[in-house]
Amino acid sequence: MDISFEAPAEPPVLVATARLAAPLSRVWTAVTEPLYVQQWWAPHGYVNRSVEMDVEPGGSWRVVQNDPEGNTFTFYGRFDRVEPQALLSYSYISELFPDVVTYMRWDMGATPAGTMLVGSHLFPDDYHRTGFLHLGGVARMREAAERLDDLLRSMA
Repeated sequence: MDISFEAPAEPPVLVATARLAAPLSRVWTAVTEPLYVQQWWAPHGYVNRSVEMDVEPGGSWRVVQNDPEGNTFTFYGRFDRVEPQALLSYSYISELFPDVVTYMRWDMGATPAGTMLVGSHLFPDDYHRTGFLHLGGVARMREAAERLDDLLRSMA
């Protein structure tokens, strides 16, 4: 897997571009099926206790996660757009900061070597993006992408 990150000046977004050696259909399944999301969508050492996803426009999602020390975190939101094997867009809220709504967008497409997955995390302003970055946001995203890559290989 090859992954890069970009934080352009405007808008306040963090963009992760991953090139995955797996077919588009497998990547789509891994990012939309709760059983699979539970296995990869977390940094190293974290465990997803539960994953609920109603992957359709207006559908909700919720992830309950534990860190290595046993602390529990909940993330949730609603899907805005769902275009199978092309686009997944949803709101993203952490129970730690319930008044801060951010938005995730996953664009994906087939490539000769597998799948290109571009994740864009849009923040309300640069203050919140900078906070996310200072809390290790890039490292956590990279670790989740590594777990996704490992899962995709095991699904082969």
